[in-house]
This record gives sequence, C-alpha cells and structure tokens, in this order.
Amino acid sequence: MNPRLLTGISALVMLVCAVGCTYQPSGGLMAGSNTPFTYYSTAEYPKTFVVVDTRNGDNIFEMHIPPGKALVVKFVKGQGDDAVETPDIMRYSVFPISDVSGVLSSSITVPDPYSRRIDVFVTEGETYTPPDPNREIRTDEKSDRPPGWTSEGGPSKDVGSDAMKFYDPS
Repeated sequence: MNPRLLTGISALVMLVCAVGCTYQPSGGLMAGSNTPFTYYSTAEYPKTFVVVDTRNGDNIFEMHIPPGKALVVKFVKGQGDDAVETPDIMRYSVFPISDVSGVLSSSITVPDPYSRRIDVFVTEGETYTPPDPNREIRTDEKSDRPPGWTSEGGPSKDVGSDAMKFYDPS
C-alpha cells in the first residue's frame, strides 16, 4: 500500500476519534449510549444531576454542578463491586465548560441500566433583588457636583492650598 495513503488514512482515523471522543452535550461526532454524557451548568441555568435507583427510589448520586462548569459522566458495564446490586460503575469529573476532553478521575458503583434513572434539574440561581426605591439617584446637574469641581479640570480655586480638604470629608 502507498505510504502516503496509509498516513492519510491513519490521520483521518485519529481526527474522527479525536472529534468523536470529545465531551459535548450532544455526545460529539460518534455519540452513543457507551460514550460520555456532558451536562453544562450556566449562571442562567444552574443544574443538579441525580442518579436514582428505580428499584427503591433512593438517590445514589447527587451533584449540584457549579455555574460555568460541565459534569461529564460515563457508565461502564460490568465493573461494579456487586454483580446483582451495583454491577456497573459511573466515572465522572467536573470540568470548565471550555474543556472538551480530560480524565474522568472519580467513580461510584451504580445499578444496571434498567435499574437506574438520571434526573437533571434546573436549580434556583441567584435571585434578582430590585433596587431600593429610596436610594439616592445620581444626577449630572451642576448643583449636585462636589465643591471644587471645574469643567476645565486642574487645580480648583475653591479648595485652596490644602488638596486633602477636597478628598477628606472631615
């Protein structure tokens, strides 16, 4: 086989794998049930991720994803610590939203796919606090300007020789 063709094919395979193995909410180019799942949390939509054991309704895992971060999870079949109760393992990690790859450094054993459910909730973010109606409103009228203000700038004739009087209210 031609070495240039072989190099081109191998480069294409590496590119497809690199694009397909990235952490994206859509799963990337080669999305599937055995690829990592990514959940973004933003300031507008902060999220909580929960894994529920559907046999008894218990929350197995719960994480409030910090805004500006992404939780990436991947379920691996058959690597759990109990062949009946928790036969699978969930690997996970939290990354900045801008990261598209990395090591899933944490793990927890989970039930099989037929006995677990993933719930993702949009949680309450920071609430809007309306301004105090009695607050001072800034105006640009000449009467509201501090003593010593001049439109030309530079030293003021009203402040005198001691410049600290201009800045020190006492």
